[in-house]
Amino acid sequence: MIDINTLVASYHFGDKISKTSFGRTLHLRYNDIKSKLSPETWSLYQNGINTCSFQHYYSFGLAYKKIEAVCSEKEGYFQKHLTELQDCSEVHSLIKDGDQLGRDLENSLHQMFARLPSKNISGTFNSLDLYRAWMNVFFQLQSTKLFSYLRQHKANIENKQGNVQEFMESKEVIPFSRHNRIIIRKLAKKGTDKDIMYSLEFFDSLRNSVLQVIFETHFKLNKNEIVEYREKERNKVRVFSTKVFGTEAFKYQGNFILLFENNTLQDIGLIKRRVGRNLEMGDKSISTIEGLLYPKSDYNLFVRDLPN
Repeated sequence: MIDINTLVASYHFGDKISKTSFGRTLHLRYNDIKSKLSPETWSLYQNGINTCSFQHYYSFGLAYKKIEAVCSEKEGYFQKHLTELQDCSEVHSLIKDGDQLGRDLENSLHQMFARLPSKNISGTFNSLDLYRAWMNVFFQLQSTKLFSYLRQHKANIENKQGNVQEFMESKEVIPFSRHNRIIIRKLAKKGTDKDIMYSLEFFDSLRNSVLQVIFETHFKLNKNEIVEYREKERNKVRVFSTKVFGTEAFKYQGNFILLFENNTLQDIGLIKRRVGRNLEMGDKSISTIEGLLYPKSDYNLFVRDLPN
C-alpha cells in the first residue's frame, strides 16, 4: 500500500465526492450534456475544458467564457456552437453547480491555514464520512509542516518585494512550468528572492494540486491501463515514463496520472509531456506519458526550512 500523503488523501476525498448524491448528479449532468448538443459543439466544449489546466470545477464555466470570447472577436463557425451552448440549460446548471463546489472547496482549503475546517452540514460536507475524508486532507497537509513554514515566513510572504510580487502576477498556474522557472531566474536578484519564489511556487502548486486531484478523481480523468513503466531519480525528484494503450491518454485526460498495481494505488504523477505514436491504430496504439512523481511520503516536506 502506498504511504499516505496529501495527494493520496485528496484522491480518497474525490472518490468520496463521486459517490455522494450531489457528486453523482454533477457527473451525470456532465455526461448528459453530450446528448443535448451536436457532436461538433460537444467536442468544442470539451476542448475548451481541456485548455483550463488546474482550474478544477471552474473549468466548466471558463470553457464557456473562452468560446464566448472567440465569438466576440470573429463570428461565423463558432457562433452556431455558442448559440447551442447558450440554449442548453444543462450547461448552465453544470457551470453553476461546478462553480459552487469549486468555491466551497477553495474556501474550506483556505480555512485550513488558520484553523480546523468547519463542518457545513448544509453545504459540501453534508455527511460525516465526507467530512472525515476532508479532515484527512487537512492532517496530511499539516504533517508536511507547511503551516509551520507559512507562519515562519509570514512577513516575507505578506510583504512581497517588487520582484516577488511581479513573479506572483506573471506566473502560470501549472506547477513548475518552464515559464515559471524562467521568470524566477529572471527576477531573482539574490538567493533569498529565489528561495521565496520557489517556496511560493511550491505552496501554490500543492494547493492547486489538491483541488485538481479531487476534480479529476471525481470525473474519472486520471486512470489509464499501463503497459510499461519506468522510474528514476533526478536531483532528488522522481521522474517517470509510462506507456499506455489507446489514444485517450494522448488526448487531454487530466493533469495527473494515477499509477495502480493490482487495483492498489501506488503513485500519483504530474503529467508534463504526452507523446502519441501510430494514433491511427486506435485502441492498439501506444502512447507515452512522462512527468514528475509526488513524494510517496510528504511528512516533514517543509521541515528543512524550519528553525532548529
